[in-house]
Amino acid sequence: MEERISIREWQKRYKAGDYNDRERSVQCNAGWYDWFCVDDALLRRLKTLAPLIMGITEPAVLDNYYLWLKNNCPVKGPLYDDVRFEPLIGEREGRYFIVQHKSPWEIHNWTIYTERRGFDEPEYGCQNVRDMVRYINEVGESIWTKGGSHEA
Repeated sequence: MEERISIREWQKRYKAGDYNDRERSVQCNAGWYDWFCVDDALLRRLKTLAPLIMGITEPAVLDNYYLWLKNNCPVKGPLYDDVRFEPLIGEREGRYFIVQHKSPWEIHNWTIYTERRGFDEPEYGCQNVRDMVRYINEVGESIWTKGGSHEA
């Protein structure tokens, strides 16, 4: 990724079509940091993750986080992707969270792990992206303001 930009700015760039190209450098600018799939698959995978990112409306998440994308290769099972939400300020302090899509280790299609809950078990899981977006919009401010306190 060329620079750390807020989720709000990422959404603007996505709407403008800035990430709508298979070129490796474009996909790196979109946030791909690490991947095991072929480069040509990154755009398709981004389009699967984009409804999650584009659905975020909670200002605490929009303005205080940047994202990076990872394509994971488990020892056993298919590749899967996640979106990692990192605080723009650089200090996690319990605020970091990850949303996985179709991890072979999870029973749900969409699963969120938060640093405030310790990553030992998912905080929430669901079958469709709309429910995950709804959840993030409901708890996003709490993750930001109470991140380090381990409160729900």
